[in-house]
Amino acid sequence: MSALLEPARARFNGYVSDMSPRDRALFLGLTLSLYGGLLLGALWLGSSILGDLRSRSSARDAVATRLEAMESELKANSAKAAEIETVLRENANQDLPSFVEKAALKLSLGSNLKAVKAKGTTSIGNIEEKSFNIELDKISLGQLTELLFEMETTGYPLRIRTTRLKTVGPPGQRLLSGTLEVSRFKLDESGTTTEGN
Repeated sequence: MSALLEPARARFNGYVSDMSPRDRALFLGLTLSLYGGLLLGALWLGSSILGDLRSRSSARDAVATRLEAMESELKANSAKAAEIETVLRENANQDLPSFVEKAALKLSLGSNLKAVKAKGTTSIGNIEEKSFNIELDKISLGQLTELLFEMETTGYPLRIRTTRLKTVGPPGQRLLSGTLEVSRFKLDESGTTTEGN
């Protein structure tokens, strides 16, 4: 290897030996500056590549953390969906009018329950939502609270959407009359997705 470099070294020494001391100093300064620049450029490039790799690694770690969180959330949601499906299946054979009537009779409000009227049905996926209007007449605020508590806490799959009430009766003996709009949910075992009223 040194034999191959010998002619180049001899030529370089001959070129440098022909230079004046001032030119040699300039040449040496230029050579050192060039090497220094190349070294700094290599360091900057290496630092840039290393920073990019760190950035990509951080992004990968963030994605992995997010995927783990999504997997955990999916498991929790799957468990909740299975629980909801169980509740829907358990109550599949009980319709909302008879459920509300039983709740009203249990609280001695049978005479205050005037009607439970079906409004319409909507299906989203395999969940059927049927809307009803529950008409109440001359009921105290305490009785209404008890009825709502009974309906909401028994596990029957319903949601009270709106409440429209007005006060009736003479001052001091005010009672409430009005309508509750309630949705009943049921699992559609046929699996068809339709919408309608």
